[in-house]
Amino acid sequence: MATLPHVHGGNLRAAAEQYGIAISDLIDFSANINPLGPSTKALEAIRNSLDRVAHYPDPDCLELRRALSEYIRLPLENIIMGNGAVELIFILMHVLKPQAVLIPAPTFGEYEAAAISAGCQIKSLPLNREENFLLNVDQVVNTLKNVDAVFICNPNNPTGQLTGRAELEYIIREARKKNVWVIVDEAFIDFLAEKTLYSVMDLVKRYENLFILYSLTKFHALPGLRLGAGLGNRSLVSKMMSHKDPWNVNVLAQIAGVASLKDEKYMQDTVNMVQKEKLYLYEQLKKIAGLHPYPPSANYVFVDVSKTGRTSTEITEMMGKKGILVRDCSSYKNLGCGYIRVAVRKRDDNNMLLQALPETVNL
Repeated sequence: MATLPHVHGGNLRAAAEQYGIAISDLIDFSANINPLGPSTKALEAIRNSLDRVAHYPDPDCLELRRALSEYIRLPLENIIMGNGAVELIFILMHVLKPQAVLIPAPTFGEYEAAAISAGCQIKSLPLNREENFLLNVDQVVNTLKNVDAVFICNPNNPTGQLTGRAELEYIIREARKKNVWVIVDEAFIDFLAEKTLYSVMDLVKRYENLFILYSLTKFHALPGLRLGAGLGNRSLVSKMMSHKDPWNVNVLAQIAGVASLKDEKYMQDTVNMVQKEKLYLYEQLKKIAGLHPYPPSANYVFVDVSKTGRTSTEITEMMGKKGILVRDCSSYKNLGCGYIRVAVRKRDDNNMLLQALPETVNL
């Protein structure tokens, strides 16, 4: 069976070897992780629970699901936890077994990888530069008759473009008429100050054909522990539970997740900090000749570098030699070699990026 390569940012080991720079000396803008790092309460909970690694984790993730249930206000039976949201994408495809899947392009590559692993036919929906990579809702609806499932990343990765809640519900409603699944990835939704305008998480209770992918990796800065969730109707969640590894979420990830979800100050501080720094980074990037950044919605900025005279791969490699990692977006379908993505980090790091980029693109 054909498979796709897994290409992502944040591979510090590979970057350290490629550029001959110690991991501790790299500044990573290639992975979209909370710049504040993990909650101090989560780290404290881990330190206080190290002896728990001698025991199996709870296969039902009950305490973690209770904490998430309270935070997102959905019943326990609608929640499944995963070893990152990516695990759940693969489980979902093997449970639903759709014949054909509609996937916008560019978007997160693991949707297609998971669908292909389940033997699905891929129908791509190009997001066009001329339309600022916005999702064409009518085009999605018109294509529903030819597919069994559709993936929508909101905000989209890597472009950062948003689809409004009303538009998403329209797609979900039309898809229900045709027995089509709608999978909405809200991995970055918590970074939005006004997420209620875009999230459809609560609609899981109303639409049986809706499944939400939710990440604790990005917002809660736990990529090394791997932690994600899926939200769907009871029947689907139950089937997915029976298909997963019994102990798919390790004990420290469960403990950290519970503590972080209860740290309200940490979550509010994150939203405030990202809101401030993403606007600063965007405004400063606009001043660099040859760069065209797109207005950011979450904790990353999508940048058109096609007018610099250098490819995204060249810029990525040149920045890497300076110890600054950015995401080369040439691996995303329908983008080519004219775009990079940079994460929002703390001000000092952002300034180092802003100093290095002009030196790189305007040599």
